[in-house]
Amino acid sequence: MFTVKKRLISLILALLCAVSVPCVSYAKYDSTIPVYAQGNSSNLIYIKRPQSHSASTSDKTYTISAVGTKGTKVKIFRESDGVGQLIKSEKEIGASGLYSTVVDLTQDVNSFIVYAEKGGTDQVVKIQISKVKQSTVDKLKNLTVNILNFIK
Repeated sequence: MFTVKKRLISLILALLCAVSVPCVSYAKYDSTIPVYAQGNSSNLIYIKRPQSHSASTSDKTYTISAVGTKGTKVKIFRESDGVGQLIKSEKEIGASGLYSTVVDLTQDVNSFIVYAEKGGTDQVVKIQISKVKQSTVDKLKNLTVNILNFIK
């Protein structure tokens, strides 16, 4: 009788371990993410802004926006010294499917990691936003106006 109890307890513990392993084996990034991290999905979110994975602006901030499925959780990390540091805590995409957040551009070249996860799948998207000086923007506008005047 005593060995039957041991076997039953062992069986119950084995079943608990088998059920709980998939739950804990999924790596969720909290405050940092390795820059080499890759997700196991590519269809949780679609980055709308920037339209490509890089952009330039003369502003001090930039709005990153995406669309995704309801319930997808999104975090933004800033790449620094080979690791991504959390700068925008987890936000869950609602019924509209829209996600948007504003990030500060603290350097001339700002690298961000957008991390999305839902139900054991995750996606990593890397974005680079360059900050251009306003004087450079003014020079380009002036050059464009001069070229247009020359063509007329």
